Amino acid sequence: MSADPKFIIVVFDGLRRDMITPELAPTLTEFLMAGSDFPLSRSVYPSATRVNAAALSAGASPQNTGIIANKFYHSDVFEDQVIHTGKFAHASAAASGFGGRFLEAKTLGECVAGAGKKMAVVSSGSGGTTYLLHPHAGELGHLRLCFRDWACSAPLDVAADYLDQHGPIPETEHPNIPMIKLQADVLLDHVLPIVDPDVTVVWFSDPDSTYHPCGLGSPESREGIKNVDRQFARILDWRESNPEGERYQVFVMSDHGQVTARNKISMKDEIAKSGLKLDAHFKENADFAGTAGYYSALRVNDGDNGRMAELVAWLQEQSWRGLIFTPNGDGVEGCIPGTFDRALLQLEHQRTPEIYFTLKTDDAPNKWDITGGCTFSSGSIPEGGGTHGGLHVKEMNSLLGVQGGAFKDRHISTFPASHTDIAPTILSMLGIEAPSTMTGRRLCEAMVEAEERPPMTEVFEHRVSSGSKTQNLRHWRVGSRTYIDQGWLD
Repeated sequence: MSADPKFIIVVFDGLRRDMITPELAPTLTEFLMAGSDFPLSRSVYPSATRVNAAALSAGASPQNTGIIANKFYHSDVFEDQVIHTGKFAHASAAASGFGGRFLEAKTLGECVAGAGKKMAVVSSGSGGTTYLLHPHAGELGHLRLCFRDWACSAPLDVAADYLDQHGPIPETEHPNIPMIKLQADVLLDHVLPIVDPDVTVVWFSDPDSTYHPCGLGSPESREGIKNVDRQFARILDWRESNPEGERYQVFVMSDHGQVTARNKISMKDEIAKSGLKLDAHFKENADFAGTAGYYSALRVNDGDNGRMAELVAWLQEQSWRGLIFTPNGDGVEGCIPGTFDRALLQLEHQRTPEIYFTLKTDDAPNKWDITGGCTFSSGSIPEGGGTHGGLHVKEMNSLLGVQGGAFKDRHISTFPASHTDIAPTILSMLGIEAPSTMTGRRLCEAMVEAEERPPMTEVFEHRVSSGSKTQNLRHWRVGSRTYIDQGWLD
């Protein structure tokens, strides 16, 4: 390729790899077979949408992005509620509260802008998700379109013109077929041919938004997968018909997988049984502030170790508990015996709450024969719906593949990888130096002209025990890059 390459990153929110089949996703199935596939790809933890959107945006783990949970408490932003990262208004407030940057690390969008290039985001995800993909789009003169929350779009005058031509935006449905069809129309009619970005991120809200209420493998979720596969086929057709189509390198990814929600409990009520108080804030002198659910991120009032030890001791006795992480340990065991050191999660940051824990998981099939489930606590997800955020392998195993002239055909990588590796790979191909905050690696094993290969993968399995239960966590390391494979309780 004589000219600089261009890039399209297509995100299928929540798509599980084992649901990419010739029946449901023929285009994506063929794409992965024909290009370079990374079957050992993993999400960052928590396996939650905005945490992983930020990881894609910055090519970095949560310890560098500062986006350490989908919902978390921090008094610099709100004294009386948690930060809900899915809400554009909350993301904007967090940017102000944290001194101008909610996502702390330098982003891919900022890097390409510094080299005089353009990046665009076209998303049917939430306003917060879309914002985190390119937080500074408006001030850089780049395009950011959010079909779920149009107020998040930037520049608003340009977005208004698109809406005049193609609107109105359909309401969200399950599956989200009309909105995603409109999203693809705007992408193909205007963004790719007229804006002509050097890097384009396309975020499809399905199947995640349909998995949640309808369940993994449900007829609705299957239709959602079929629809995003059809829209992806339109993107590939556009590339094929474009005279400069060979310049386009197309990445596909999911931010995380999902498991089936079953055995519902109320975490707030359960914790109250311990004699401790959980709330969204500390204004009424709660012991812990934050959100507790299938995965929990809790700040301890005054950082009190006694409160933390009391909660952990109680959690360790519960039949529904999963893995527990506490800070300031020895690198494996946390400060409370029988817990893991929180540092193993790669989210050590000044915003990070003291305690993380998950609920019990299993490998049983649901009624549509999709394996993997968990105890859960949610007011918005029904019994049998889909959820995520934990360390089950079906959540952590994410989609990652790429196709284009710079990448090998019919290549299956034997190395761990992640969507954090996309930004460093793109920057290397554009000759732009990656910032020091990027923790991802260059996917050199799949590149045609790359002479180097990654170092041999190292495997680390950590274990800590309390009573009859043993916590397990597996990491993979490729050179200086560490990936969390999965965690489980024996």
